[in-house]
This record gives sequence, structure tokens and C-alpha cells, in this order.
Amino acid sequence: MSLIQVVKLARFALIGFLLSIGLLFKACYSDVKCRNDRGEAVDWYIVYKLPNVKDGGLSYLYMDESTGGWKLSKEKIDSETGFLGKTLKPLLDFYTKKTEGFGYMLYNDQPPNPYSAPSSFGHSKGVVMLDHHFGLWLSHSTPKFPTYRSTEFWPSSGNANAQTFLCVTFPYQQFKEIGLQLKYIHAYSFDSEIPKTFPEELRCVAQRSCYPKQKPWFSVERLKSAAGSTFTSFAKYSRFKDGEF
Repeated sequence: MSLIQVVKLARFALIGFLLSIGLLFKACYSDVKCRNDRGEAVDWYIVYKLPNVKDGGLSYLYMDESTGGWKLSKEKIDSETGFLGKTLKPLLDFYTKKTEGFGYMLYNDQPPNPYSAPSSFGHSKGVVMLDHHFGLWLSHSTPKFPTYRSTEFWPSSGNANAQTFLCVTFPYQQFKEIGLQLKYIHAYSFDSEIPKTFPEELRCVAQRSCYPKQKPWFSVERLKSAAGSTFTSFAKYSRFKDGEF
């Protein structure tokens, strides 16, 4: 074998190695995380949307572990460049082109048209999105949010009153427990797509096919975020009575 042939073989081997490393990093990267206004992944955030006073009810205060307290955002809550637009991007992209290995569930006791939640379901609102590496649980207070399968995700019905948002990034392994908590809440899922390989506890809530059938009528779970923070989740079913804890 000539020196030129050896060099060519080495070059091809190097290219193959670099491509395999690139595919490995691509497979391990996850877009499904809570994100701030700059699109940076954060472990958690809390947002307080201000009531309609001067600007149409679109301003908000933002806080995560790096801000040192509340900060008034320069963005508007209905903007794709704000925290909601950045956080929901995997879902909005999925509406246009389905992504393999991605799942989501949207629940709301005051869902967008054409849905209507029976009173037997829990008073709760939220977004769950995940892939096989990471996911997020976004709990909020906004009626008719997010708008049903639309890139214009913010409903005008959310403008007048103050609204709150709590987003936490979790490793995939925690979504079995998150599904259990949503079962006890008896969340009303109005839109979902959960692959069969994902936790059954989450799938049955998404399909509105499960709820607690015997005591205890409550569940307490300590959930560990992607960065190792501990969040304690308290969930109760409608048959829960005071003093049962």
C-alpha cells in the first residue's frame, strides 16, 4: 500500500470518527428544557405576569436562580422571543414537523375551544414536554393557555388578570412520578401525544383514562430537578378530606 493510500484511509477514518462523535452529541442534546428570555436553558424559573394596567397586560416579572430576585422583563409574554416562546419552541416546532422521541401533554380545567372540562377534573393548569433525556413541567394559572395547536400560543383571555408560571427542568426518569401526581390532581388533558415508550403513568393521564380509585386520596413526591434541586409536590384527589395527611 502506497503512502498516498495510507493517508487517504487515515483521512476517511478520521472523518468517520468525527461524524460518529457529532451524531453522539446530537443524540444526547435536548431542547426540552425551561428557558429564559435569551433562550438559555435554566433549571427552574418563576414568572409573575402583571395585570392589565397600562400595557395591555403583557408585561411580566421573571426570576430564576441566577437573577437574585425579580426582574422586569423587556419582552412581552405573547412574544416568541420571551421566556414562553423560547420554552414552548419544541412544541411549536412539533406542530409543523413531528419530532421522533418527543412527547407532550397540555392540561387545563379551563381549556381553549373547542374543549370543555367536566367539573370532576381538578382545578389545575400546565404543560408537560419531554424526550428520552430531559423534560419540563410548567405549572401555570392561565385559562385557555396554550392556544390549541397554534404558534400564536398566548390567549387574549389571559391579559386582564395577573398570572403565574413555575417551570422546572427534570430528567426523563422523574416523569413516572410526575404522571402519578397528575393522576391524583385528575388533570384535564385537552391535547397530548405521548409515545408508547414513555411512562404509562403519564400516558394514562394524557388519555384521561386514570384517576385514584382508593385511599389514600393524596400523594406527596420529592422530585429532583435536572440540576439536583429538590421540589416537593403535593397532590390530592377530589375525595380528599381535611386532616387526611
